[in-house]
Amino acid sequence: MPDLNDYRDEMQRFLYAVSHDLQEPFRKVRTFGQRLATRLEGQLDDTSRADLERILNAAGRGQGMIEGLLQLSRLETHGAEFTEVELNGTLASVCEELQGKVASSGAVISVDPLPVVRADADQMARLFFCLIDNAVKFQRDDASPRIRVFFDEVETPSETRICVEDNGIGLEEQYAERVFTVFQRLHPRDVYPGLGLGLAYCQKIVDRHGGTIGYQQVPDGGTRFVVALPKSAT
Repeated sequence: MPDLNDYRDEMQRFLYAVSHDLQEPFRKVRTFGQRLATRLEGQLDDTSRADLERILNAAGRGQGMIEGLLQLSRLETHGAEFTEVELNGTLASVCEELQGKVASSGAVISVDPLPVVRADADQMARLFFCLIDNAVKFQRDDASPRIRVFFDEVETPSETRICVEDNGIGLEEQYAERVFTVFQRLHPRDVYPGLGLGLAYCQKIVDRHGGTIGYQQVPDGGTRFVVALPKSAT
């Protein structure tokens, strides 16, 4: 029976080779497209200029999708060892990293006292970065984002539950399975930009930690994501 580690190593080499080879055509499209834009500056009509811009944007998006898939595969194959992670410190770093987006959106983030968990510290940071970034992005037109991260203290013998709750546009229950799938988008790209990878990253990280992630609708509008980590790993 093949060794699982050998299989993972082989898959990682395959993904790296594929991503490298697939990136090259996109790089060339962008390079020659940018040269063409420079050479023809001032000579193109509005329609031709818009078409060229669409070509460059599509090539950049293709590069981003390939790089995103490679990062997704590395979450498991390049994960660090589990250590004691103080989640309040992790959230403080995440909020600092998102400071620009938070300020421009008028978002208010509150973080309740959180437990120490045994986990991959970098992946915990990415997990909460993606969840908070989503909460800031998918805001309502009539209200600034209000985001709360808290420890669900309901007694559960086998798991530790951390919740990220917002007052945004919300998600309907019918999309429960789709939102964590790679490249799944529920809204137009020109309204809410992105590649549709953030929640797929979250799912992969939680899977690696032996936990679960799901969401609940908030009665007054918004979404609550619930991350459950097994206490055997905390």
